[in-house]
Amino acid sequence: MKQNYTNTMKQLIILIALLIGTTNYAQNIKFTFMNAVNTNDGSNDFYEADVLIETNGVADFKVGSGQLYFNYNTAAFGTNVNAANRFEVTQPNGTIGSGSGDGYICGQFVDAAAAPVYGNFVINDNTTSRVSWSFSEVFSSETFVANNVTIVPAKLIHIKLEYIDVNQDPMVEFENNNSIIPLVTDQFFTICGSNPGPFSSADCTNFPPTQFLNAILENTGAVLSIDRDTLITNTISIYPNPATDIININSTIEINKIQLFDLLGKQVISTRETDQIEISHLPIGVYLLKAFSESGTITKKIIIE
Repeated sequence: MKQNYTNTMKQLIILIALLIGTTNYAQNIKFTFMNAVNTNDGSNDFYEADVLIETNGVADFKVGSGQLYFNYNTAAFGTNVNAANRFEVTQPNGTIGSGSGDGYICGQFVDAAAAPVYGNFVINDNTTSRVSWSFSEVFSSETFVANNVTIVPAKLIHIKLEYIDVNQDPMVEFENNNSIIPLVTDQFFTICGSNPGPFSSADCTNFPPTQFLNAILENTGAVLSIDRDTLITNTISIYPNPATDIININSTIEINKIQLFDLLGKQVISTRETDQIEISHLPIGVYLLKAFSESGTITKKIIIE
């Protein structure tokens, strides 16, 4: 009994020390999605979106480290997207700020030289339907002047998932439930300090960061735009379907190219003819037709009999 009491007291002392060493702010940081869209590189379909960060009732600050978890629909992307190389996070360098060029906070460089402020990017499959991404600072807060998180949402990173079935709902969202992942909303900190000087390394022991508790992780911006959904369902019609010799295509937008794939993923037709396609030479079966336009890629199932 005495030993258990002693261990409990030691754990309590350690917890108090950690709380003293790190300041905590509650619900003062917010993450959202923006620019969710489906894209195609000529061969594969992707879901892409920006992840934004902003203050929520506190002064501007410099973000230091954090970890985000993303849920997704396995019917759309398959399982374990990181292990399957179907998940990518990028952070192009540029002007920091919402709508200000292609600048992403995690691609920011030290003011004094072309050295990245952030690194240690780690991606892991958390479950078969959830992937995590984390980051931390390389240099201290003194190596660049301006606060990079303000009341105006700024781009943090860009995410990209490769579809296995573009016709499925992507259902991409933050995991924001602490009962599913304990402390999932408490994973974010300001940047650590150090003694002032050029290229000062972050010293989180002597100059600890501020932790943000109960961060807001908002999912509404992860939904594909209404225009995109309308494009898929309403702008193109294919007839007859089932078809035997010829497929006619009628579209209210300009189609640049048509591709036809069998269910094994083999391309059997690729053409710039977008009004009518000869299919009499193809075996009976089910095929996927992809129509490419400036607005995106439209996929339709057709039957040849």
